[in-house]
Amino acid sequence: MSLPLGFSPVGLVAFVLLTFAICTTVNTFAMEAAVLFTPAFLFVYPKLVPAFPDLALQGAIGLALFVELFGYTSSVTAFWLRGQVNWGIAKSILVVSIPVAIVARAVSYFVPSSALKMLFGGMLLVLSGILYDAHRDGKSLSDWVSGTRLESFLSSRDAVRTDGGTPVTQFDGFDQAIAGVGGSMAGLVGIAIGELAQTLLTVRKKIPIRHSTGTSALVLHGTIVSALAANLVLLRYAPAALSGHHFTVPFGFGLVAGLTCIVGGQMGALLNSRVPEKRTVQTMMVVYSLVGVLTLFRVIVLG
Repeated sequence: MSLPLGFSPVGLVAFVLLTFAICTTVNTFAMEAAVLFTPAFLFVYPKLVPAFPDLALQGAIGLALFVELFGYTSSVTAFWLRGQVNWGIAKSILVVSIPVAIVARAVSYFVPSSALKMLFGGMLLVLSGILYDAHRDGKSLSDWVSGTRLESFLSSRDAVRTDGGTPVTQFDGFDQAIAGVGGSMAGLVGIAIGELAQTLLTVRKKIPIRHSTGTSALVLHGTIVSALAANLVLLRYAPAALSGHHFTVPFGFGLVAGLTCIVGGQMGALLNSRVPEKRTVQTMMVVYSLVGVLTLFRVIVLG
């Protein structure tokens, strides 16, 4: 029995269950979907789901961006309903990260696939190392920089309201530079904007983890949606010299995955509110390390 897109009944069930598991995981631990979906689309789905096509790296990244649209729309909505999103702060980051992500997405077509994979895997290992160093011995990232030269470098002065209310969070050139780096990484390989935004808000802006998670999810979502829109425009309208790299994005499979991710996003947001911060960090370190090592191994050893 053959279903739409060439699915068999068993293949469809495997596709949905795998997608739900990945989406729930990335939303629970506030990761970019591309961290797990990109390598899964390249190496796992073709093995477990016979109907799923073999993809080039750019096709896998494009599909991950498309799927993330559904999952993070769902989870950001849940964070917003729980009062975990600061729209003003998110806007201050997005005005920088969105245009940078669009430009970086276009530039990515000129970067060799092996270089993008190295960047992807290397960035994951760097993020894993930062998380380990920042949270070893039970310390939080704020504790890690407290009392060091890094604390003064990362410190941020907020405007004090004349009525004696809560200080107004302001963004300076350093904050904008962080947002730009996150936007460029989001456009190139679809990762890092969430982690960078989270670090910016918790360490430099002293925002509680509950609100920084929801706000970072909105920043991630807005930046990734912009990169996705740029990707779609380039595929449809750009000349062959810019977008004709002989890859396809199977949006039919992406739609099935996206519908699954709507449920996974809600589940992830629910679990996020119940998982201790320490366990969240430990899980992120393990996932980043494993995926980073696997990606670099396939590029360096297997070619």
